[in-house]
Amino acid sequence: MSLSGLPATDEIRQARCRRVFWILWAASTLIRLLVVGRFGLSVDESHYVLFSRHLAWGYFDHPPLVGFLGALTTLAGKSVFFYRLGPVLCSAASFVLLRRLALALYRDERIALGALAILLLMPMGHLIAVALLPDAPLNVFWCGAMLATWRAIQSGRWRDWIIMGLLFGGAMLGKYHGVLIPLCLGCYALASPVNRKMLWSPKPYVAGLVGALVFLPNIIWNARHDWISYAYQLAHGGGKHVLKAGKIFVAFGGQFAAASPVIFGLLIAMFVVFALARPAREEDRFVLWTSFPVFVFFLYMGVKGTMLPHWTFVGWWTGSIGLASVVLRKIGDAENPRSANRWLRWAKSGAFLAAALIVLMYVAILLPVIRPAYAFASRIAERLHERFPAIHTLAPFQTKFDPTNDLYGWDRIGFVVDEYKNAMPQPAKTFVFCELFYTTSQLTVFLDPATPSATLTSRMNQYALWFNPTNHTGWDALLVDEDRVKDISLYAPLFREIVPEPARFIVERNGQTAHAVRIFRCYGYTGRLLTNAPPVHSGR
Repeated sequence: MSLSGLPATDEIRQARCRRVFWILWAASTLIRLLVVGRFGLSVDESHYVLFSRHLAWGYFDHPPLVGFLGALTTLAGKSVFFYRLGPVLCSAASFVLLRRLALALYRDERIALGALAILLLMPMGHLIAVALLPDAPLNVFWCGAMLATWRAIQSGRWRDWIIMGLLFGGAMLGKYHGVLIPLCLGCYALASPVNRKMLWSPKPYVAGLVGALVFLPNIIWNARHDWISYAYQLAHGGGKHVLKAGKIFVAFGGQFAAASPVIFGLLIAMFVVFALARPAREEDRFVLWTSFPVFVFFLYMGVKGTMLPHWTFVGWWTGSIGLASVVLRKIGDAENPRSANRWLRWAKSGAFLAAALIVLMYVAILLPVIRPAYAFASRIAERLHERFPAIHTLAPFQTKFDPTNDLYGWDRIGFVVDEYKNAMPQPAKTFVFCELFYTTSQLTVFLDPATPSATLTSRMNQYALWFNPTNHTGWDALLVDEDRVKDISLYAPLFREIVPEPARFIVERNGQTAHAVRIFRCYGYTGRLLTNAPPVHSGR
C-alpha cells in the first residue's frame, strides 16, 4: 500500500519499518520451519492428524479444514515436519494479512510492525503458529474477513462484501469460532454513528448468506450425523455449568499466562483507552469491536463453564493492531511526558518478560528440565519443612508431572505395540484401544495404518464414528495403558479373556523415564461397550 505524500523523514521511517517487518516475518517463519520437527505431536495434533486420514466435511468436535490442511501437506511426506508445515504456512499468510489490515486501518508501517512484534512476543502465539490445530486455517480466514470487511465498509462495493462472505464461510469451516465474526461486526455497526446505516443495507446479509453457503457442507454432514458436532459445542460451551468465583481466576490467569501478563494487561488498557476516547476514531472503533467481544465471550465461557487459553487468539489479530496504535500514540505524546514514560516502561517490561517466558517455554519443550527443576524445588521444600514443619514437602516426582513428555516417545510406543500386535494369534483381526480417546490418537498416529483403534466406552467421541463395535465382534485386542486403568476387571465383560499380567516397557527421554507403558492382551471381543467409564473432558 502506498504511503506517498508523507514528509521525507516520515517516508524514511515508514520504509525502515517495512523492511524490519519483512525481516521479522521471514526470520520467524524460517525458525519455525527449523524447529517444528524437533519435538513430537501434542495430544490435540495427534487427533487432527487422524482427521487428515479420515477426510470428511465434519467431525465430532470440529469442522473440516484442519483435516484438509493436514492431508494436503502430508502429500509431501509422513513426518512431524509435514504435519506442521501447514500451520507454519498459515501463520506466515496470516501475518501478511495482518500487515495489510493494519495499513488499511491506519496507513502506518510502524503499527503493522508493532502488531507483528506483539504477536511474536506472545507464548501462545508461538504454539498457535506451529501446531496442527483448527486455529491455523481459522486465523487466515479471520484476518482475511476483517480486511475484506473494512474494505467493504469503505467502498460499499458488492464485490468486497461477497469476498467478505466467502472468507467468513472459510473461517466457519476452519473452526466454529468463526460464528463470532457477525457478532463482532454487529457490535461495531451498533457502536458506529457513521456506519450504523449498514445494518439496513442488504449487502452484509447477502455476505452472510454467501458464508452460509460455503459452510453448507458442514451443515449437511451434521444433519446426517444427528447434529453431534453442534450439540457437543453447545453443551461444551455453556450447558448446565454454574458460575463459580474460582473459575474467574482460572480464566483470566490463563489469558495472562498465554499472552504474558504485561501484554494482556496492556490489551485491557487499550480497550479502556478506545472505549473512553472522545471523539472516537472510526478505525479505533473497528479494532475495539472486532476484538473486545471475542474476549468477553470466551472469558464468560471460562467463568461459567470451560475455556482453553488459546480460544481467544482470533481477538488478537485486530487487538494487536489496536495495542500497537495506542502504545505508539502514548509514547509519542510530547504534551504528557510522564504518561509517555510510563507507557514506554510498561511496553519495555512487557517485551522483556514475554521474551523470557518464550525462552523458558522452548527450553522446557526441547530439553528435559522439568524433572531437575522439580528435584531442586523438592530439596528447598525439605529444608523449609525442617525449619517450618507447617510447610509440606513435595510428593515424589512422577512422569506425569512433566507435560512435555507427551511430546516424545509415541513413535517408539507405536513400534512396540505393532510388534505385540503381530505376535497375537490373529494379527489381521486385532485392534488397539486405550482408556482415553486422546491417548488412542497419540498412539494411532504411529501404528500400522491398517490397525483399527478405539476407546470402547459408550461416551460419545470421534471414535464412535470411526469404529463400529459390531464389525469387530470376535476380534482380539491390545489395551495400551499408562497406569490410567485402575481396575482391569472393568473391561472383563467386553472380552472372552483378558490376560491379567500385562507386558511392560519403559520409554526414556535423555535417560529419564518419559512413559511407563502396559499392554494387556484381550481375546474374543463381544462387540459391547463399557458403560460405566468415568467422564473425560476433551476441551479441544
